[in-house]
Amino acid sequence: MNQPALYHRANVVQRYEAEVVLKKYSNIFQWRLDGQDSLIDIGSGSGDVLKDFIYPLMPRNFARLVGSDISSIMCNYARQIFKAEPRCDFRVLDIATGEKLPDDLKGQFDHVTSFYCLHWVQNQRQALENIYQLLRPEKGDCLLLFPANNTTFEAYLVLRKSPKWSSYMTDVERFIGPFCRTENLQEIFATMLREAGFTHIKVELRHDTYDYKTVSILKDNMEAVCPFLERMIPGQRSEFLQDLSSTMVELNLKNNIEPQISVTSKLIVAYARKTPRIFDNATQ
Repeated sequence: MNQPALYHRANVVQRYEAEVVLKKYSNIFQWRLDGQDSLIDIGSGSGDVLKDFIYPLMPRNFARLVGSDISSIMCNYARQIFKAEPRCDFRVLDIATGEKLPDDLKGQFDHVTSFYCLHWVQNQRQALENIYQLLRPEKGDCLLLFPANNTTFEAYLVLRKSPKWSSYMTDVERFIGPFCRTENLQEIFATMLREAGFTHIKVELRHDTYDYKTVSILKDNMEAVCPFLERMIPGQRSEFLQDLSSTMVELNLKNNIEPQISVTSKLIVAYARKTPRIFDNATQ
């Protein structure tokens, strides 16, 4: 995840899902009456989703738009996309940190968004508590989208058993998402949001299959996000990507999924609000 130019070019699935979900949910954001909204996006990556799909939704006189990512390389790249907009900035932030959030971020936002980031986070409770703390004390809301499971995760688990690749994938569980095998996922995630302090919670499971059109596009997308490639020498990387794409096609054939050059995902879409403590017992 430290190749921002490649990610910018290849994140077709992430862009597609973010656009679909924002079109559906943007009308229920609690926009301020004065239009002085501030928003922070968690896991902004190369910044193009923020620029193309979130920025146009902001009121014309919005106060602040912040993108964040755990990677300083990603943040530096994304700043160039927004260099002409002084109200926008990018910050290095680990949303699962157990340390105190920066004072200029904690309690400073009306909205928190996150698209295709939280599946990288094993400590979901800490991440949700931090998202809650980023919102203003008086009120705010969040919209979160991330895969609970998909064809890529399943292919990782298959390749982990391969003698050729197992030594590079000993910690594969860190990268397949904490809800990969979870039952009753909607109820569990809604409970986690409620325990973090949120109200007016809506959790949806979205099932989708994205067609990559060509194997080349599939490989580009996998290369942009695969955490195991940096552990390999260059010659091994192309071989691993070939094995990964072939495994994904085989899984699709096994499960009778068409088209075969595709990724099928079970996605968590969650919307929730922060309300003043006096209203914490309101209908959820």
